[in-house]
Amino acid sequence: MFVEVRGHKFYCEDVGEGRNVPVVFLHGFPLSSEIWLPLRDTIAGQWRFLAPDLRGFGRSDKPEGPYTMDTLAEDVLGIADALGIQRFVLAGHSMGGYVAFRIVARAPERILGLALICTRAEPDTEEARARRRQGMDVIRTRGPGAFLDSFLPSLVGGTTKATRQGVLDRLREIASGVPDHVLAACLAGMMERPDSRPLLPEIRVPVLVVAGDEDALIPPDHARSMAEQIPFGRFVLLQRCGHTPSLEVPEEFTREVEAFLRSLQQESR
Repeated sequence: MFVEVRGHKFYCEDVGEGRNVPVVFLHGFPLSSEIWLPLRDTIAGQWRFLAPDLRGFGRSDKPEGPYTMDTLAEDVLGIADALGIQRFVLAGHSMGGYVAFRIVARAPERILGLALICTRAEPDTEEARARRRQGMDVIRTRGPGAFLDSFLPSLVGGTTKATRQGVLDRLREIASGVPDHVLAACLAGMMERPDSRPLLPEIRVPVLVVAGDEDALIPPDHARSMAEQIPFGRFVLLQRCGHTPSLEVPEEFTREVEAFLRSLQQESR
């Protein structure tokens, strides 16, 4: 379905019986809500499953920038408002996790639980900022295809590259429609995102922190440390996957998310 927020149209998967709380899934860069399709039917069997395409991605509008994490957070809250959803569980993958932190900073009272998937609370280091500037330069001088050729392999682990080549092909298919101005603006937005570490000890809802044991972009130790700083944080390390577990090891990932949602349901009784 499509939802209009602040003059822009956003595509949002919205399925499920809705017997329990809504769960909003935010995809990473440079992907779309399609990364959540492997777990959609399982989650929608018991919870309301919502997965928007963030601005610039998938079937949502692709306006000019800026694409700050706060701008994307405002979009997500606007989508929730348009759908009449006041409180929800929030799951963010990679860049979607950065957006989730900005939602927590803006509207903590709306969050019933939080899943942070292959993401981090720290701001970019100088080395990471330099890599993002290099990526923007590649997009400007050689085009988005050259950037994606170099970037997308980092989204999967070695096991996936060796035995599940179709996953990388699928990522390329999902990312291929993202315009160059969106890619560059999101790199800038991630580079300038604020430090979310001060939020961690203030989060008062259960939090699932998921990492892949072969994730080269955000090593598992970063995720484990983040979970330890959250009062109700729980760390899960998935085996034989990198930065995109929903596509690399969908059954294992779905099982962990479902168990987390069930635990929230039990605690609310």
